[in-house]
Amino acid sequence: MVRVEPQPVDLERWPALAAPAGLGGAAAGLVAQALRRAARDLGIRIDYPDASAAGDYDADVRVVLREPENFWARLVADGVVGLGESFMAGEWATSDLSGAITVLAPWIATNPDCADPGERAFGRDGRGGRESRTGSIGGRRRGRSSSVSLEDSVPGALTSLYADETMSTSGAVFASGPRTRTRLDDGTDVVHLEAPSPSPRRTDLGDAQRRSADMLLTLAGVGEDARVVVATPGWGELPMRAAERGALVRTMTESTERLAALGARFAAAGLADTVSLFLGDASEVAGDADAVVAVDPGVDAGLAGIGEVVQTADRLLVSGGRLAIHTVVCPERPERAVVELAAWGSKYVSEAGPAPSWFDITDLIEKSPRLKLLGRIEATAHHADTVRLWSESFALKGRDAAALGFDAVYRRMWAFHLAAMEAGLRTGWVESVQILARA
Repeated sequence: MVRVEPQPVDLERWPALAAPAGLGGAAAGLVAQALRRAARDLGIRIDYPDASAAGDYDADVRVVLREPENFWARLVADGVVGLGESFMAGEWATSDLSGAITVLAPWIATNPDCADPGERAFGRDGRGGRESRTGSIGGRRRGRSSSVSLEDSVPGALTSLYADETMSTSGAVFASGPRTRTRLDDGTDVVHLEAPSPSPRRTDLGDAQRRSADMLLTLAGVGEDARVVVATPGWGELPMRAAERGALVRTMTESTERLAALGARFAAAGLADTVSLFLGDASEVAGDADAVVAVDPGVDAGLAGIGEVVQTADRLLVSGGRLAIHTVVCPERPERAVVELAAWGSKYVSEAGPAPSWFDITDLIEKSPRLKLLGRIEATAHHADTVRLWSESFALKGRDAAALGFDAVYRRMWAFHLAAMEAGLRTGWVESVQILARA
């Protein structure tokens, strides 16, 4: 029999996780029956508290329902958002969260008895949940000159629980994996990095993150005496790698917390005189630049964040200067499951919405008065392994997370976020790319 463990939830902190009223009615029964019938075809096994099960015994993905009635009711009321909230509430469990999301999210998104987040997505309905997000970094400035924030809002304490020593939060590039190069009809080049083999380990992650940063800087032509604007410094690895090449680096942050952390890190590395750091945003940068580089400028701001970096590059780059951006994109229009997972994320992680499509980004560059797209490097499989390793690290640091004040619900929330990210990369719903353009 499946062991059912109590999963306490502080409803004052997590009001959206209160048990659903009415338990979904007849629609919940229809969803339950439909998923039971579909389990075998989906390659999933579902275990119920009464020791019954659906699907094959040796299915690739196993889901244990601890509170089935609440689980079905949340799917009826909130669709894929309900899937995430049910996991946060501890109503279901799995040993392969990314695999479960890969299977369940598309099925829920296309089931007519499950809710479509619709206009509730991305904060447009004014519902609760904002107090439960990762929240703004302490000390974010008010009265900014730009309405677009290029930084994520993840506290450094949380980042330290899953990232490696570089504190990098973008896709790494591992040493293995062949490369192929293709010239497209529009004259742009595509370099594709095959999946790393053998499977990377957590001890590989730091070097892989440094390799990813170096690849982006090489793409941007950053070398001795190059004038470089790092539009999103993260927690410092990218501007430091640029400075170590002999470049003159300017970078900025909108967070007093991050400003202090970055300043201390640059000073400890002996780079305080090489990296110019200020409190502000990209629109305040003046002077010429030979390169503008950015990592995940759309993580909180979506396409608008990437657009801000494109505008900055168009304004600052000298003739022949280069723009290099590392970001996640949808290869075409976002899949329904991606949209609904982003609706969950808008309540708890980021308001950015689904990743922009590749065509959205190329359109931004094409409309730029001075920039020309040269090509991209695709490293999606490497990014997927990066997130897998983050999930492993985060799972091992449960006690550390609790000591820092992240309760069990918060930890399940972040685990779901990482797993959803990995699912998107594994399935091809989203791709990880380094983009190059020239002035």
